[in-house]
Amino acid sequence: MQINKAFQDAIGQESVKRTLSVFIDSYKKTDRLPFLNLTTQKGGGKTFFARKFREALRRSDGSKPPMLEINGKTIRNARSFFEQVYPIWVEHKAFLFIDEGHNLPKDLQEIFLTALNIDKNPVRTVTTDEGTFQFDFTKLSLCMATTNQEKLCEPLRDRLRDVSFEEYKESELYKIFKSNLESKVNVDVSAEKDIISVFRGNPRDAVVKAEDAKTFAAATNVKKITKKVWSDMCLAMGINPKGLSNSEMQIVRILRDRGAMTLNGLSSVTGYQKQAIQRDYEQILLRKNLMEIDVKRKLTREGQKFAKTI
Repeated sequence: MQINKAFQDAIGQESVKRTLSVFIDSYKKTDRLPFLNLTTQKGGGKTFFARKFREALRRSDGSKPPMLEINGKTIRNARSFFEQVYPIWVEHKAFLFIDEGHNLPKDLQEIFLTALNIDKNPVRTVTTDEGTFQFDFTKLSLCMATTNQEKLCEPLRDRLRDVSFEEYKESELYKIFKSNLESKVNVDVSAEKDIISVFRGNPRDAVVKAEDAKTFAAATNVKKITKKVWSDMCLAMGINPKGLSNSEMQIVRILRDRGAMTLNGLSSVTGYQKQAIQRDYEQILLRKNLMEIDVKRKLTREGQKFAKTI
């Protein structure tokens, strides 16, 4: 399957590109899309790919559907959706992209559950407390992006066509970093390993680090990032050499000082909720091989070595 040219400047995610390219080609002939759910970590590129995808969409008559982009957090309840979003969606026959779709209110999730149950009939009429509304999916399309699928009710998840993003390779993140430097600053090969070590596994972070590098280079009149320049930049701009946040550093110190701990114990000592530890902090420590989980949380050899330096 040939990948659509809309994704030619996108680095990584070859499987996602191929899948979305199939949907683009199918849409040209049928004017129909499955109800998509782009799933990835925070900063994983879901919004970037959704915009590229919509940009490539063409109806069978050659027209391009407009994009209506909202964030699930901004929809307070079903009423606000039907007052603010639904009329524009229907009037313009738009491609509705709901970023952070897992934050949709429960009453709207239940309505979508009914509306998306199209079976053989793509036109559904739904009656709610706000009135009666028609969803004609021969004209409308819907795409969500989620980073926490557990917050979507399970039957609704089953109605969505999941498009799961792969984990980015370090080499891909480095390419994203360099491509965002543009021509303003070069990178010496001596700095490559140290630059890669601060990445947090997602393209948004790589772009932010590139912006930091351009800012530091402009401030110091540097044209090339060497190992020394990168070290100076990290020190000046408060970037941890492993790319860790203060919360993650706290967990490393606690495991260094107290030894292996259960999730409950770690939550009690840090004051962080267990879900936040598992979702936000542990993943980066596991990715960087600083921590391992074997019933209890403990530092790896690499983690112990790093902990001695802090």
